[in-house]
Amino acid sequence: MRVSLLAILLCGAFGSAAAQVITESSPNDGAQSRREAAVARERTDNAVPSDQELEAAGARIGGIEIDTIQVFDLSNPQDDNWLFRTADHLHKRTRVSAVAAQLLFRRGDLYSRRLLDETARNIRLNSSFLREPVIRPIRYHDNIVDIVVITHDVWTLQPGVTFSRSGGSNTTGIDVSDSNIFGYGKYVEIGHGQNVDRSSTFLQWVDPNVWGSHWTDGALYSRNSDGTVWGVGAGLPFYSLEARTGGGADVGDTHSVFTRYRLGQTYDAYDDDWRTADLYVGNALKVTDLWTERLLLGWRVDRSRFGVSPDQTIPLLSPLPHNRDLSYPFVRMQWIENTYATMRDLNLIARTEDVHFGLDASVGLGVATTAFGSDRDSVLADTEINYGWQFGDTQQLFMSTRLASRFEDGALHDAIVTWTSSYYLATSAFTRMLVRFSGDAGHNLDDDHTLQLGGDTGLRGYPLRYQNGNQRALVTVEERLYTNYYLFRLVNLGAAAFYDMGRTWGSTQVPTPQLGLLKDVGVGLRLGNQRSSFGSVIHIDLAVPLDRTASISALQFLVSTHSTF
Repeated sequence: MRVSLLAILLCGAFGSAAAQVITESSPNDGAQSRREAAVARERTDNAVPSDQELEAAGARIGGIEIDTIQVFDLSNPQDDNWLFRTADHLHKRTRVSAVAAQLLFRRGDLYSRRLLDETARNIRLNSSFLREPVIRPIRYHDNIVDIVVITHDVWTLQPGVTFSRSGGSNTTGIDVSDSNIFGYGKYVEIGHGQNVDRSSTFLQWVDPNVWGSHWTDGALYSRNSDGTVWGVGAGLPFYSLEARTGGGADVGDTHSVFTRYRLGQTYDAYDDDWRTADLYVGNALKVTDLWTERLLLGWRVDRSRFGVSPDQTIPLLSPLPHNRDLSYPFVRMQWIENTYATMRDLNLIARTEDVHFGLDASVGLGVATTAFGSDRDSVLADTEINYGWQFGDTQQLFMSTRLASRFEDGALHDAIVTWTSSYYLATSAFTRMLVRFSGDAGHNLDDDHTLQLGGDTGLRGYPLRYQNGNQRALVTVEERLYTNYYLFRLVNLGAAAFYDMGRTWGSTQVPTPQLGLLKDVGVGLRLGNQRSSFGSVIHIDLAVPLDRTASISALQFLVSTHSTF
């Protein structure tokens, strides 16, 4: 959870960046709903045909107008106060070029309702500095249709302090970040933080639209108390279901001391140096209204080194994991069903959510040999399958599974199967029940790959990393309350009552007593973050362990920021 300081002046301007065919039409702090109503009236007055008629006629896109609306609607008396006026004055409105870079259509393209909808979906999913985009045709003449794009800014400058608590341990920090620096849609963060494992001083940069294109780049550097972390990457992602090509490259290194836990207490620790590099290119083999099929070819280097740290204060009690050197080419196929729907009050509060129903699956295969620089001969397989169903307006079911393994020396190594099922049932106009099962089954896992369960991994009434094994299961039942309360016109309020039940089993390098099935119950507040780009939902929970021992607290207090309810 972050406490922001809104009264920070961010100065600077890089000049206007409106493209020739795109104009900026920013209402003077007008409400988005008012602008939408005006667009609807203009479309009616100009007798714009329906989407089906425009597509059948082969209409081309003409002018594109972009409206960027400020954080607070000062035309609303409830928002017209000194604090919100000051925030709007200090906030640098998103530049038209930052919005234009995310559009999947250009002047002269054939009109496609599908691309307009996908553009809005991409903005909601990928642009934390914008909310609730509306994209509609507004004028039609000589088989040319003009488009308006309406977006709503949120506060993005986040100087402040960070605090979270789970599993009986705190995470704190102080940093400054901006996901829309100078209105250009770039992300930068610098700060210092501390958690149960380490203290860190870090710097991060992400550019999702390099020079107004769909290319991306990013960099991270973190100097930690137990080592350093760095990474750089750039690429052209599959930014649309209709994108034909993609590719990218990245390299990074994570050097740290890994601490192993037993019943929530430190057991031992070892030095871990993990370096990876990836290079891939991809091509869409098939693109239709309903399906996208892609082929990816690439090369991956994955190297892990384990040892005793020279300044390590925690003794090593169990054997070190074995070093790994893997270098291999890979091929991957991906299938995505183009079936999306918009919903509200599922995993967020009072915000439009994009939910994928249908199939999203991929199958990957790699071959590592000593000739390629590996320390072994292996065949690597990785398969993921996700599927979503909707039953009427009140029920949704989502399932996800993954199988990954290496085949070497005639046997499976580091094999793991994961499964998650989530069932939602609307129990009233303001409540929804969630039943979620997640399970993991490992076989001959590498010694540095352990399945843990505790307050930081879903069993909220217990200390972090309380149980470990090579198999794990967790069931959560949660009744969610979504309210209309809009606290200080900044935060939407929600609540939850929950029951967690889970266990681990199987052997690991850390001899941990298996305590069987552990259960907890609890209640919590949910704070939906409407006006800021930092996080989506703040969780404040109280959980009671039902199978506790004398060594753990009878009440666990958790505070954290999540992307979902």
